[in-house]
Amino acid sequence: MIQTKFKIPLILVTLTLFLNSCGPILLMLSEEKAANIKIENTKAYVNGILGEKFHKRFVKAINENPKVKTIVLEKIPGSINDEWNVKTCIFLYEKGLNTELLPHSVIESGGVDLFISGNKRRIAKGAEIGVHSWSDLKKDGIEYPKNSKEHDIFIDFFEKIDYDINFYWYTLKAAPANGMHYMSKEEIKKYKLETP
Repeated sequence: MIQTKFKIPLILVTLTLFLNSCGPILLMLSEEKAANIKIENTKAYVNGILGEKFHKRFVKAINENPKVKTIVLEKIPGSINDEWNVKTCIFLYEKGLNTELLPHSVIESGGVDLFISGNKRRIAKGAEIGVHSWSDLKKDGIEYPKNSKEHDIFIDFFEKIDYDINFYWYTLKAAPANGMHYMSKEEIKKYKLETP
């Protein structure tokens, strides 16, 4: 079973590997919910699973609240649709928003993509950042050659947010799709997840 900080049943993990585009089905089977957004002054607090539903909520909330400057990620167990998550990440980046992790924050997988899309990024002591390889119907991302088209969506994403592509290759090696690696302070520093 996947080593994660969140209560995601084994059946959800199995289906995630084979039905990545079936967001509504996965959400029904999970104890976690599509991410919600709570606006407080210049900050927006995000909790839950990322995907199409969250993207629409997020764009609406940010467009209706132009005073928001920082997205605070609290409990993010990942995304259920990489294409929609990448759209959300690019939107966040293009809006020039900052991202922040609190001492109790736990972000995993696609939640890390959302975090690194921030203009300025703050990580409080105690926050946990989990990374792993993605998977499709055939194999884990790490099993595809670097020049394989399966990586294109992520390579394009990293280019658009002007982030070091070496971090992407690191996440693929850090843990298999059915596992999770929580980054050390040294790894966080090496890959510049926090801005000066």
